[in-house]
Amino acid sequence: MVSSYLLFFVGAVLCAAAAAWVLRAYRRADGGATVRAAPAFIACGFVIGAALATYLVIGSPSLPGAPFAARLAALKHRDPTSFTADEALAILSQAARDNPGDPRPLFYSGQVLLDSGRAEDAARVFDAALRRDPSNAEAMLGMGRAMVRIDEGRVSPEALALFERAGAASDDPVPWVYQAMAAMQEDRAADAQRLWGQAYARMAPDDPRRAMAQRMSIGAGE
Repeated sequence: MVSSYLLFFVGAVLCAAAAAWVLRAYRRADGGATVRAAPAFIACGFVIGAALATYLVIGSPSLPGAPFAARLAALKHRDPTSFTADEALAILSQAARDNPGDPRPLFYSGQVLLDSGRAEDAARVFDAALRRDPSNAEAMLGMGRAMVRIDEGRVSPEALALFERAGAASDDPVPWVYQAMAAMQEDRAADAQRLWGQAYARMAPDDPRRAMAQRMSIGAGE
């Protein structure tokens, strides 16, 4: 099976050759030759279009080895826990296309991207999920977390607003942790203790963050 990377290389060579044809025509014009650029430009467009069409048949660089449709179908029969990040994103992208009004494939794509260190891409996908369901607390939380990653740990006012909305709509302790972090960054010690207490109250007994949240709620972290 032809590698999609090889396809890109061949397509680049063909496009370069077509562009060289155009350039040659213009150079010959200096010697008095009649320039007929239109056929050359049409050739360029044909080569690019053919390369794109072939790419769509061959597949995606992130899933090498077989036609994309066949690979996608094969993935659906595998254990999802065995997926690479690119494979998971391919499945979720197809689900988002099949169900354009459903925010869940976009939310899960955002989680995969965030876990892969691609915070800016994650933020765009979480934003798309929120456009489909503005009240989705998980997407709010994901968007806020992506914004904090982009800002290198700073909880901006925009991110804080998302955490406040997510905290009001769910029992997840994470929005309260981020609200407490924002209070600490702004030197609001009393607010930080109260918010750590709210986070602590929502944590499961086996939550590894529980002891730290308890200490912070009584000011032991100062």
